[in-house]
Amino acid sequence: MDSRLLLLLGVGALALLVPLALRETDDGKTAAANHGDAGEGGINWIWNDLERGIEIARKENKPVLISFWAEWCGWCVKMDREVMTDAEVVRYISANFVPVKINSDLPENRNLLLVYQITGHPSFVILDSEGRFLGKTVGYMPKEVFLQYLDGYAG
Repeated sequence: MDSRLLLLLGVGALALLVPLALRETDDGKTAAANHGDAGEGGINWIWNDLERGIEIARKENKPVLISFWAEWCGWCVKMDREVMTDAEVVRYISANFVPVKINSDLPENRNLLLVYQITGHPSFVILDSEGRFLGKTVGYMPKEVFLQYLDGYAG
């Protein structure tokens, strides 16, 4: 078979499969990703709903941890797989923060990217229980560094 035909068939198959893998579910996640949501016993992320996160933070008197991520971001995937699923990190975030996960690629989240000046991924923003900005950091962090960062804002 002609190599150009094989290449065309391969590209065609990818064009059909990628949209299926990247389609959004009702909660704003994508079918291809389980970013940071470790399921039972994992971080109980509030997906793409910062207002709800702040409402819960007020009731629980906890700061909000916002994780800005993107499907295409390799460092986001690495952070989610290596750090956000670690039992100590899960316990620490669950006890001290209201965790909100924001998909930077969703059109409804573009305003948040402007408000918090998100220019790189992953980005982590900390708000107080009333929704006031406390701090921001950008980039992958190993577990120990991430926990140290969070400790500066824990309630």
